[in-house]
Amino acid sequence: MDVDLSTDLDAFLPLVAPLPIEYLTRNRGGATWLVAVSGAQGASSVILTTRLPVITTGGFSGGDPAMTVDRLRDLLSSGALGYVMTGGGRGGPDGGGSQVTEWVRANCAAIPAAEYGSTTGRPLYRCG
Repeated sequence: MDVDLSTDLDAFLPLVAPLPIEYLTRNRGGATWLVAVSGAQGASSVILTTRLPVITTGGFSGGDPAMTVDRLRDLLSSGALGYVMTGGGRGGPDGGGSQVTEWVRANCAAIPAAEYGSTTGRPLYRCG
């Protein structure tokens, strides 16, 4: 399949499921980062598809304590990040640190899966 991502992103979106790329790009606003995900594997397909920056909360494998609550709060309060998708990392159920995941669950709004078309069961949170 030949796809020119600079002009035909819609043709490529179904190939990078399960992340809600269309929802995130439509609702990104002025954020620097499209979304925070648990590890590099999930981030890489989104970056290659959208050419937009994605940050990981769990480093390369999803199990590293790469993100702290303070760092996440700074990214959110500055408007550099607005969405976090939890789970999916190899490092445990939270993919990057239970304190970060607990903070996201307590302080961000869970988006109903039907709103962003989830089929993965991985929660998406609006934090900005």
